[in-house]
Amino acid sequence: LTGLSPNIHVALFIGADLPEESIIQRWIAEPVRAAFIPTSIFKTNRMGYPVLSWRHQSLVLLLHKHKIQLVLTDRPRHEEGVRPYQMYLRHLLNKLPPLTQMESFEESYRDYLQSPLQPLMDNLESQTYETFEKDPIKYGRYEEAVEVALLDTPTEKTTVLMVVGAGRGPLVKASLRAAKKVGRKVRMYAVEKNPNAVVTLRDLHRRENWGDMVTIVHTDMRV
Repeated sequence: LTGLSPNIHVALFIGADLPEESIIQRWIAEPVRAAFIPTSIFKTNRMGYPVLSWRHQSLVLLLHKHKIQLVLTDRPRHEEGVRPYQMYLRHLLNKLPPLTQMESFEESYRDYLQSPLQPLMDNLESQTYETFEKDPIKYGRYEEAVEVALLDTPTEKTTVLMVVGAGRGPLVKASLRAAKKVGRKVRMYAVEKNPNAVVTLRDLHRRENWGDMVTIVHTDMRV
């Protein structure tokens, strides 16, 4: 009806009975901007203060993680008014652990459609390379894969490695670390078409004193 207007968002009403987890996750995938939490779903603890059930606590933490605004509704049932509810929610949110390295990296991209990159057609900007290089998983896995591959080669052999699309050099560095770990000799060719990335790559080559071990090839891999 709205033509998928980006100006229209969803507000959830949190009731006393929560649906199953799969339904909650489906709603989290929608453009939810706010969640209404009525005071009627709070229970009273032994000290006479409002608290939420374990499932409601988990839901509130999930909503906060996705930057969804929490809105208290209905009349407060505590003699001190709305303040105990606010204090409880603040206490609950303060229990969240700090973001991991991966979560920090993903946070600014969460719930946003990303335009597909075209590195073969366009020369990527330095900011894009910097974002790639913050990936805490990718380069570690790449290094482990190179280690496993090199372990299958004779110790006296010099293995030729090619990084096709070397960018600013993180995969080159990961491969060299892998070779050092397993005690293998390698000769590397770093192929990159982006002239801006090649400048950074050559500077890295000089600073790291790679010498003849790494050859930078400034060309399009499709040539």
